[in-house]
Amino acid sequence: MANICVIGAGNIGSRHLQALAKNSEELLIQVIDPSADSLLTAKTRYEEIDKGKSKNQVVYLQDLNKIEGPLDIAIIATTSNIRYAIARQLLDKVPVKYIIFEKILFDQSEQYGKMAEFLAQKKCRAWVNCPRRMIPFYKSLKDSVRNTKIQYAVSGSQWGLACNTIHYIDHLSYLTDCYDFEVITDHLDTAIIESRRKGFLELTGTLFVYFKDGSFSSLACYPAGNAPSVVQISSDRYRSLTLETEGKSYISTPASNWQWKLKETPMLYQSSMTNLVVSALVKDGSCDLTPFDLSAKLHLQLLKPLLEFVNMHSKTKYKNFPFT
Repeated sequence: MANICVIGAGNIGSRHLQALAKNSEELLIQVIDPSADSLLTAKTRYEEIDKGKSKNQVVYLQDLNKIEGPLDIAIIATTSNIRYAIARQLLDKVPVKYIIFEKILFDQSEQYGKMAEFLAQKKCRAWVNCPRRMIPFYKSLKDSVRNTKIQYAVSGSQWGLACNTIHYIDHLSYLTDCYDFEVITDHLDTAIIESRRKGFLELTGTLFVYFKDGSFSSLACYPAGNAPSVVQISSDRYRSLTLETEGKSYISTPASNWQWKLKETPMLYQSSMTNLVVSALVKDGSCDLTPFDLSAKLHLQLLKPLLEFVNMHSKTKYKNFPFT
């Protein structure tokens, strides 16, 4: 029986838990959150899932010190401001083979290097949950755009630019195998807004990202309205326009004489992905998520310019990254 823990039973943590209900492997799942209300919500959501022949055992705990190890996999789904401390506490408490970190990873730049060293010391391998690279349609694009310069445009209303840009940058890096870029913040809105998560900030406007290989991304987040998120990916031999909420894409290639063709391209919810990641880790010791070291590199290249922008336009001057 694989021993799994989910630390943080909020919205995303409870979705990880729902996915684990679908695993064919027999799991011991320990869910940890200091909030009794969050644990109850997570338990309710878990019970909503058809478990088929699953033989999981689920334990709900409010104290991390009560966790039983060793752990095969830990999923750390807390907010960014406490994730580093929680991960350290966990790794000091019990042996852990694999960790899946949620993003944004950590709120202090020095914590990225320290965690890399600590993971190596504890002989623990880690990945970061930026799953577009494992969604079938988005994963398949790698062959279509290989060795080309890509234009990657995202637009929509209130999609959480500071929180979610890392997903798109990660996907573009995956497609190009390029992990070096420059962020231009000149076209962001100077009004800094409160995040839906208390104590954190959000940004709107347009962010431009220039990659070393010549690829380019523009990410536009409108401060109001209900414009759906649209992702456009273009190269000299491939074009796609994806309506993520509808699970459809318009695709154009030289083979179709650049005529648009509509294709069903369903997006996977978190409640249908974590089970795939856990199965891969249990069976093969690896998975399709972003390795920690590569994701840490992407995070810092993005977050440092965003922090500088916030401090330029906010009365409060932040030392830590105020995003989660």
